[in-house]
Amino acid sequence: MKPNKVQLSIAILVVLYAVGLIGTIAFDSSILKLTPINLLVSIFLVGLNHKKFDSNLLVFCAVVFVGSFAFEALGVATGAIFGQYFYGENLGYKLWDTPLLIGINWLMLCYCSSGFASQVTAQTSVLNSRFAKALIAALTMVVLDLLMEQVAPMVDFWYFKNQVAPLQNYTAWFAFSFAFNFMFQQLQIGTDNRVASWLLALQFIFFGSLCVAFYQFP
Repeated sequence: MKPNKVQLSIAILVVLYAVGLIGTIAFDSSILKLTPINLLVSIFLVGLNHKKFDSNLLVFCAVVFVGSFAFEALGVATGAIFGQYFYGENLGYKLWDTPLLIGINWLMLCYCSSGFASQVTAQTSVLNSRFAKALIAALTMVVLDLLMEQVAPMVDFWYFKNQVAPLQNYTAWFAFSFAFNFMFQQLQIGTDNRVASWLLALQFIFFGSLCVAFYQFP
């Protein structure tokens, strides 16, 4: 049977993340110099499988990309938002010492997390509200960030002062994640996207596996 668009997209993502994970653990993190390509392919495949493109989706994408990049650039410059940190080289071209693709990463994670939250709450009337969905999505992103922070300096993504992400980082992540995900729910963007669900799961598997491999836990 010929694979359909969804199945082919999922297969490509599985291969990409498997190669990245195995290559990083078995060899070294130099393979992660291809992270910009991975991010672009990932968000392209998610977008390719989105059911309905409309002005609400475009507004959401623009606000999250521009807003998250601005927050990150200010954070790097001042240390007042996430704490004192700077970016390495594996996330690609930088503007104001901030990778342009960091906005793509925020957009991808918000979209996938909001879709996950909508699926979790769909059958539960108590939690089936925009506030609850945004809350679950934001908490999901904070948990993923907790995993990422443990390995980020080892794979040349970013570095915090004293080599530890402060509580300030997680509170800021939660605040921005909640705001972006609440906007997603307010705009009533469709969440029926299996590829987004797989991508979120692969992100957790990838960073969780690196944490285990590198023995880095808080």
